Amino acid sequence: MRTIDDLLEKIRQLNLDLWVSKNVDCLFQRVECGKFVLPNRFVVLPMEGCDGKADGSPDELTFRRYRRFASGGAGVLWFEATAVVPEGRANPRQLWLHRGSIDGFKRLVEETHKTAQQTFGSDHRPLTIVQLTHSGRYSKPGRKPSPIIAHHSPYLDPTHNLPPDYPLITDDELKRLEDVYVEAARLAYEAGFDGVDIKACHRYLISELHASFTRENSIYGGSFENRTRFFRNIVEKIRSAVPGLIVTSRMNAYDAMPYPYGFGMKQDGSMEPDLSEPIELVRFLSEHGAPLVNITIGNPYYNPHVNRPFDRPTVGAPFPNEHPLYGVARFIHIVKEIQQTFPKLLIVGGGYSWLRHLLPYVAAANVEKGWVSLVGIGRMAFAYPDCIRDLKEFGMFFRDKSCIACSACTQIMRDGGRTGCVPRDYTVYSPIYKKGRDEAVDTIVELAKKCRQCDTPECVGHCPAKVNIPQFIHYIAERRFREAYETLRASNILTTICGFVCPAEVQCEKGCLNQHFSESIPIRKLQRWVSKLAIDEGWVSEPRKIPVSTGIKVAVIGAGPAGIAAAAKLAEAGHNVVIYEREKKGGLVEAVIPEIRVPSDILNAELNDILKSYDGLIEIRSGSLGSNLNIEKLLKSGFSAVVIACGLQESIALNCSPRPEKGVIGALEFLKKVKHGEKCSGTVLVIGGGNTALDAACCAKLAGANDVFIVYRRSFKEMPAWHESIQLGFDLGVNMLTNIMPVSYVVDSKGVLKGLRVVFTLPGEVDSSNRRKPVPVPETEHILPADLVIEAIGQKLDEQTRSALKDFRFTDKGLLWVDKETLQTSVPGVFAAGDIISGGGTVVQAVADGVKAAESIIKMLTPAPEILTIHKNK
Repeated sequence: MRTIDDLLEKIRQLNLDLWVSKNVDCLFQRVECGKFVLPNRFVVLPMEGCDGKADGSPDELTFRRYRRFASGGAGVLWFEATAVVPEGRANPRQLWLHRGSIDGFKRLVEETHKTAQQTFGSDHRPLTIVQLTHSGRYSKPGRKPSPIIAHHSPYLDPTHNLPPDYPLITDDELKRLEDVYVEAARLAYEAGFDGVDIKACHRYLISELHASFTRENSIYGGSFENRTRFFRNIVEKIRSAVPGLIVTSRMNAYDAMPYPYGFGMKQDGSMEPDLSEPIELVRFLSEHGAPLVNITIGNPYYNPHVNRPFDRPTVGAPFPNEHPLYGVARFIHIVKEIQQTFPKLLIVGGGYSWLRHLLPYVAAANVEKGWVSLVGIGRMAFAYPDCIRDLKEFGMFFRDKSCIACSACTQIMRDGGRTGCVPRDYTVYSPIYKKGRDEAVDTIVELAKKCRQCDTPECVGHCPAKVNIPQFIHYIAERRFREAYETLRASNILTTICGFVCPAEVQCEKGCLNQHFSESIPIRKLQRWVSKLAIDEGWVSEPRKIPVSTGIKVAVIGAGPAGIAAAAKLAEAGHNVVIYEREKKGGLVEAVIPEIRVPSDILNAELNDILKSYDGLIEIRSGSLGSNLNIEKLLKSGFSAVVIACGLQESIALNCSPRPEKGVIGALEFLKKVKHGEKCSGTVLVIGGGNTALDAACCAKLAGANDVFIVYRRSFKEMPAWHESIQLGFDLGVNMLTNIMPVSYVVDSKGVLKGLRVVFTLPGEVDSSNRRKPVPVPETEHILPADLVIEAIGQKLDEQTRSALKDFRFTDKGLLWVDKETLQTSVPGVFAAGDIISGGGTVVQAVADGVKAAESIIKMLTPAPEILTIHKNK
């Protein structure tokens, strides 16, 4: 419908009681609202952005959103759902008002008013109301939903697969929450809000209580008085405790779920509304001083087209097969009945965004006829925050700026992202939307279905851990996600970490035959997805089925990938394992791999859950070789075998002089400092071309360096860093200087770094590394100014560890020697795995080494079977 006439014709065809007015002047009337005067009749409805900080305070995108709303000109800014308790947050980024976050809310209110006045002048002051909420059955304060329900519902329980005996929130807990709401209201007043909304809509906790007809033996269920007791008590307590604050509600007047599971419904089990109880609640609010009440209907979380994981269909009330204008009309007439019951009360109506650019004309007609006092805009405000300003200046909403009702803003929330308008605010929200869709369950399943399930899968041959890749992908395609995870874990204990850091493009995906037809199956992406799901669902931490303890003890030195993998394999055989670690579990992976490569919360969750799953068979103690650990003493103190998996702890220094006293640092040391929050500035040079060099360069850029340069002596093509690491460097603005070789450092009289003397190189003859040797070009020496140089040319054993292993055999490259078949060192009963034998490889290779060393120990410790000799004559 492009024009008003198109809309009128459709209304006539559908025989709807809807009206249209071409005169929109009434929408800009100033309106008295208690002691306040609203500059117009528009209300920006509470549209949650899911973009707060971990502590519940508003973040950058939150401030941006409300500045845009304020400059749009609405008379009322109804701030989004803000939790009153952490367990009641609908997502980990939902706003949460408490003493520790109040400063952020103060600044949010101040900036909102400042923006409005800067845009429209000092006499334009929007009313500010914050919505206080407990998300109830939609609570998800962490990675996994944690529903808190008031009653069981056959329409909503299946959404979260809640069993019939799932516990209900108790009366005592509800009593405690009443005072929590009061404290949140005090803080809202202190932050500068004009009012609070006690959210009672969309099946959040209070809305669910209003429909708790089946909640038995409770002062908060059954009768109308009991079902509304929680809400009424909160309103009365806030009115008493904070007398200067408006106390109102955005409340459901019609749940669209049949009685006895819906509020505002006829008791004959139909889908028809009965507004007698909602009207009584509005009357209560009016009698307790609320100058306005915000009315809504239905449940926006019902989506009949999307399946949840585990092939559980999303279940909800019957979804009407009707033209959208029927829904608009239903909403308008429910609001009309309430408004005409309370003609002097300001009733906020919604549902107008579906009308897109024709919104103002229906809204104006409703105001003129006395069907509504204030016009709420929700998704329209996301898409078109300056629509009110345009309407006043140009007399219309522009079609190319209006909400198109695509619901992408809702889809972002379902996918766990920060939400806004994808088509109209695409610079910010299109990347977030695409990322969410890229990780969505329906997307993942479709990707898995593209696997050819090869008879001779070359992807497996390219995987150091020999994961049964076709099998785990097959399980994903069938939505058998638990089995997919168990298939991964059977070969690779650190499935999630490897899903983030392994170079799939040169390993499993390089062997994928599908690349010869279209493109490789994104194996690493599928692994990462199902592994994160396993953490969220608690599969990683579930106790493993292991045999009875053998009583045999094995020591593992190092809690990195190789050490953890070895310990897990040994525990699965029933052996007791003690891991000794000088820093903390995760080893160098935890210590130096940047957050941009592996989020710390995921890394720590997987490590903690893995150790928990072995039910006490694995213990971690503090210790390091050469300090409080001695191999010989370990073997004499009850340990039957030892695995050395301590990695390479120290960066190799560049052989250049003079060595600056300040301004030069090894890559490992630098990465540890940056991960602990240290900043840098100025010009940074990173010497090397491997993954560690790229990690250091990216971290330097993120830590504040003005300019960062990779200095690499060979060509770009020969750079050993993985493509993904290089691309990340480019994305962050890291400069790549190739065919340049360091010659010496440049220092001042105090020994402080001033720069790096370098020389251009050309490729010479092929050397032992099977690459062309860099040959310096005469007379091309020059100086690169630098404030910091990071040396990333390799790692080595630190002197303490090397000294502790003086009786062991080492290779020509300074690595611990092992038998290639068993990974046993030159000392019987002592095995090694990981970087200490490889010189620095992939995480999955370290895992494979750890498993191999453990299998050798298990074989060594398993008694040989007795051989029965059968004689011919017996």
